[in-house]
Amino acid sequence: MVKMLLLFIVLAAGVGLHAKGLVLSAPESYDFAISSESQLSLLKLRETQVKNLQNYNEVLKKHLKKIRLAIKYSEDLLKTPAHNLLLDFKVLRHMYTNWPQYLNILKKELGSKEILISQDLLMQQPTSVDFEESLDAIYRLQTVYNLDSYDMAEGILDGKEYKVKKWSIDECLILGLMYQYLKHYNESENWLQLALYYYEDHPNREELKIKLWEHSNLLESLVEANKGLGRYLEAKKFAQDLLSILPNHSYMLKQLPRLEYLQANPSKLTNPKKGHQLQKEICSKRYRKPNTNLVCRYVDWNPFLQLAPLKMEELSIETHISIFHGFLGKKDVETLKNASRPKLQRNEHLSWNCSCKIGNLSSSSHDIARKINDLIIDITGFPPKGNQMLEVINYGIAGNYNPDDTAKSTSPNKANALIFLSNAERGGEIVFPSRQLKVKPRKGSMLVWVNPKGSVIYHQCPILKGNMWVANKVLN
Repeated sequence: MVKMLLLFIVLAAGVGLHAKGLVLSAPESYDFAISSESQLSLLKLRETQVKNLQNYNEVLKKHLKKIRLAIKYSEDLLKTPAHNLLLDFKVLRHMYTNWPQYLNILKKELGSKEILISQDLLMQQPTSVDFEESLDAIYRLQTVYNLDSYDMAEGILDGKEYKVKKWSIDECLILGLMYQYLKHYNESENWLQLALYYYEDHPNREELKIKLWEHSNLLESLVEANKGLGRYLEAKKFAQDLLSILPNHSYMLKQLPRLEYLQANPSKLTNPKKGHQLQKEICSKRYRKPNTNLVCRYVDWNPFLQLAPLKMEELSIETHISIFHGFLGKKDVETLKNASRPKLQRNEHLSWNCSCKIGNLSSSSHDIARKINDLIIDITGFPPKGNQMLEVINYGIAGNYNPDDTAKSTSPNKANALIFLSNAERGGEIVFPSRQLKVKPRKGSMLVWVNPKGSVIYHQCPILKGNMWVANKVLN
């Protein structure tokens, strides 16, 4: 988890509103970053906020129309020559009857309904935990898949440009600050340079005055990033640019002589330890093709399979790993997902290594769970009196579920069955590092592997593109 001490997170958490007593309580997280299902409510919130702002705009426009009429009426009186009996009376009447109305117009509280709606929406906005988890997800994706900063900002993944709104100065700046906090100055400098590029290329900088940051904040961050990289000449350039805007910037006035000293006496730079390196090693590695002795056949070894044979593909012989294609049809997949939606929740015990939400379904409570459990037993031949629970897992940004990727599992399961409930356009593969095997998700298929003494370690690569669902069953 990326722990941030950034002003932006403090502001986003609504500290100012808490201080004024406008926000009474809110959950620690709405799980927006770890589940695509939770993200659906964000779209509704956004629509509500846009409509609310539009309504507020209409209130202001109606009020401004009244003010403009008052100005016009008053200006028309100024254009008429003075010392005219008729005009004098008109002015007197105007001041006596209209001015109190003008005061009421100025004193009127505008948009009270819209303000209350906006305050209610703040109670439902992403929390600081949601924001930190989304930052960690972007960090994980960029690290594991070695993504280019410019491509990410422009909506390009794997060389394909997606029709999405491109990132702005804000996203680039906050990611630059995140990497700076982690002391990954090269990535920080890349993102901050992008932010500066978008700032200088902005067609109307007046629009940026509503932001929480200023141009000087961006320049100051670039000074720190280049100083961390040992590029003291570049750091001095940005410091001087900042001082040309704010000549009395006390911090930067102190930094200039410091940068001069470091340029003349450079210190040895240390490379900080980077996170997600295990995932990067496992997921970016090219794995050999399966053994040519492996077979792919239709299986019909019990009465159920004789009626509807399944295509089974052997993936490993040393440790039995097989995939059953077409295990679940579209209708059963959707029924299972719908049954699990109310049950989805964060797994606090695995939150360090689980960017997902899990819904546990039992055979005794859900017909679809009983049907699938029976199918699994029929196919695998495991005892029917074993585990009757089925885990349904929904992923979020850079979603993955890796309960035992760093050490051997101590769970008593003899085997695992993993059912893919969706395809993934990019990422989401199941990797067995010890078997040099990577399995791409295929909707409706079931992956089964024998796990004697918890010796088979599997790893799931983070989702880069797509909405990912799986169901997991421990066989014992």
